[in-house]
Amino acid sequence: MHYVLGKLSAFILWALVSVAGVAALFLAAAFILGSITVNSGYAQVQPQEEHIEIYVTSNGVHTDIIVPVSSPYIDWREKLPAHQFGNVDSTYRYIGFGWGDRKFYMETPEWTDLTPKVAITAALWPTRTAMHVEYIRNKLVPTRRQRPLRISPEQYRQLISYIDNSFVQQENGRYLHISNSGYAGQDTFYEANRKFYILKNCNNWVNQGLKSMGVKTAVWAPLPVSIMRHLR
Repeated sequence: MHYVLGKLSAFILWALVSVAGVAALFLAAAFILGSITVNSGYAQVQPQEEHIEIYVTSNGVHTDIIVPVSSPYIDWREKLPAHQFGNVDSTYRYIGFGWGDRKFYMETPEWTDLTPKVAITAALWPTRTAMHVEYIRNKLVPTRRQRPLRISPEQYRQLISYIDNSFVQQENGRYLHISNSGYAGQDTFYEANRKFYILKNCNNWVNQGLKSMGVKTAVWAPLPVSIMRHLR
């Protein structure tokens, strides 16, 4: 019995040390690669030039891209009609996009709803994804967690293409809506392309969107700070 307990204790200790080691390696890589800048020569479009103002937002864990609902380059209401949302009308001026683990999105409207099974599966196993879309009534106020960006029309076209390609699309070009989803009347979910795992998570999706436009950002950004630090 003592032999078995000793073996079990040794295995548990090894498992804990291994998990701690992997976590430390992940955080070290996130810090190092998140500190290395790509597109370092990028400069925002000047206010007097033709531009579109977008935002990158962070809640400390997850980042989103916020864009105008309507512009000369796209009216998002054509692809994301108000009737798929519970309480959206023509007064909403902005729309937010986030990409992430489908199960995590569906089952954790609040952090208190997070279970170890969902967290571990999302982190370690390639899983199905969803796009979270939220209509926002008013223009955001710049803060540490809400960074504005002035981009050119060409850059915005590149971002539109990036966001559009993240959605699963039906034969008619419409996004595949997940019925009866969303946390409130202003948001809902759609099926998304690509798989989610810890090395390619929601923040990497935002970071890649910034890269696609040539915006200054990180080589790799699994954490919000890796993105927001470059947008100061």
